[in-house]
Amino acid sequence: MTYEALLKYGYKQIKNLDKEEEAVKLLLLELSGQDPHQFYMNLKTEASPEFQAFFLEKLNRYVHEDIPVQHLIGHAYFYGYQFKVNQDVLIPRSETEQLVEHILYFYDTYFSPEKIKVLDLGTGSGCIGITCALEEEKLDVTISDISPDALKVATLNRDQLQAKTKIVLSDLFENIKDKFDILISNPPYIPDDETVENIVSKEPGVALYGGSLGVDFYEKILKEAKQHLNPKALIGFEHGYQQKAQIKKFAETYFPEGIIIQLKDLQGKDRFTFIGLGGVLKDEKR
Repeated sequence: MTYEALLKYGYKQIKNLDKEEEAVKLLLLELSGQDPHQFYMNLKTEASPEFQAFFLEKLNRYVHEDIPVQHLIGHAYFYGYQFKVNQDVLIPRSETEQLVEHILYFYDTYFSPEKIKVLDLGTGSGCIGITCALEEEKLDVTISDISPDALKVATLNRDQLQAKTKIVLSDLFENIKDKFDILISNPPYIPDDETVENIVSKEPGVALYGGSLGVDFYEKILKEAKQHLNPKALIGFEHGYQQKAQIKKFAETYFPEGIIIQLKDLQGKDRFTFIGLGGVLKDEKR
């Protein structure tokens, strides 16, 4: 079979199933070891029998065992960087790339050219904090997580990408000693009783579920955050689209002096909340 035939076969296998053609394409592309240009140039090329068997075995696990493609290939792409992922960390989403984009924009607007301290709380794979450190060398980034297994993955990603980040094992702020200028977090925000797709259930529950309404971690973070922030500071959250109002209430309760900006993702869903302190943020949407 050619690579093109393998791709069409993969598409046929997922027809009428809750699976994505882009995932099948990614699986074939990454397993082939080719870059995208080579892959499309070689679609008519015959794949070796060994590779065909290898691909079909992985495809079967995606289709019938609901194993995420990113787990099958061992990595995911985030902000143009390749991050190792496995069953111990959340697979990075495109919405989280937007969170990083907003943070870098706000750094340029309110902090540049200062060197500032950034905390990525509940880092998982490290994708948020590591990307911030790679994109802006004046960000002194600390990444933390409650999970030792997640931090093993984050450490591998930091070392592979040669990012300058500190790593702290901590249950929220428990082992956090410094004060920071920017606090970023994408904590678990799926309500405990919400049913998720089988393929999502393969990701760690500790990174998915956030209490009965999915907002428990936001209140915990905001309740303790002030003692870990400098007077001029920014808090940035990603959250579920249905949680905007409740998180705003938390922000108003614990930071009544703060400027709150809530932004939508590219799908038009309420996805991000930012709280500015000490002159950070203007009372207007970007």
